[in-house]
Amino acid sequence: MTSETTDKTGIETTDTTLTLQRTFDASRERVWKAFTDSDELEQWFVPDGMTAEVRANEVESGGDMSITWIDGENHIDNEGTYIEVVEYERLVTGEEIDAGELRVIYELRDGQQGTEVVVTQEFPGAVPDGAAEGWASILESLAGLLQESSADSTETGERSMTASRVIEAPPERVYEAFLDPDELAQWLPPTGFSAEVHHLEPEEGGTFRATFTGETEEFAEYGHSFGGTYSELVPGERIVYTESFETDDPSMAGEMTVTVLFDEVPDGTGLTVRQEGIPEATSPSDANEGWTDSLGNLAELVEEDE
Repeated sequence: MTSETTDKTGIETTDTTLTLQRTFDASRERVWKAFTDSDELEQWFVPDGMTAEVRANEVESGGDMSITWIDGENHIDNEGTYIEVVEYERLVTGEEIDAGELRVIYELRDGQQGTEVVVTQEFPGAVPDGAAEGWASILESLAGLLQESSADSTETGERSMTASRVIEAPPERVYEAFLDPDELAQWLPPTGFSAEVHHLEPEEGGTFRATFTGETEEFAEYGHSFGGTYSELVPGERIVYTESFETDDPSMAGEMTVTVLFDEVPDGTGLTVRQEGIPEATSPSDANEGWTDSLGNLAELVEEDE
């Protein structure tokens, strides 16, 4: 096995396998969209100096995929099938070439600075010359697309964030932890805070109110109360609620909307939290960091039951 690094991409090769690893400053949901949305694939999933046309992209097990790379009059057709699709987590594709099956495995994992992507390409023969450099260039294009879309969101005034995590517990169990006041008080406060849930009515139209209290000198002045209303509750599938802070500070004012999605995956629950309307006093990246911390607490709580 040989290892090297090209720019920010780690590369390992064996006689028949090429593996690349890179971390992107974006949520797994955002990176997943880049891998599965046809319009976005045409922007980054193509070697330098070429353009791409997605002719089929059925992102489901057994679905067809067909992407043509174009360089003037030269066309390279990439045609295959989705073998495995685990939303926000894993894609496996297979393509029949003259020498046999060419298989590519894409894995998305939570990293300390965003989403870690691992691409493993299994060849029916030796790894071709230039394959590693070509993939590194393609992943660099993906990084540029994600950076550009992040900048566009900031410039247009979008104040939202998305956090995601796979939790090794059934969706129904994870859903319960969002609506049980005692459990919510245990996992929702991020590091440095404790929480008290004053009341919680787990029904559509029901309200809730809670207080975070800073437990360390660093966070002592950041305690606050907040509350809201549940607008949609679908057991084991979806929670939508509004939320606002109890404050006279205009930079903290305004109503947020939080959407929580629970998807059953082989390892348990694919959990996605999207928070929109984040107040000016809180950056979306700080909100994402807080939610990521909270979801880590949630995983520890519910996975203990399994």
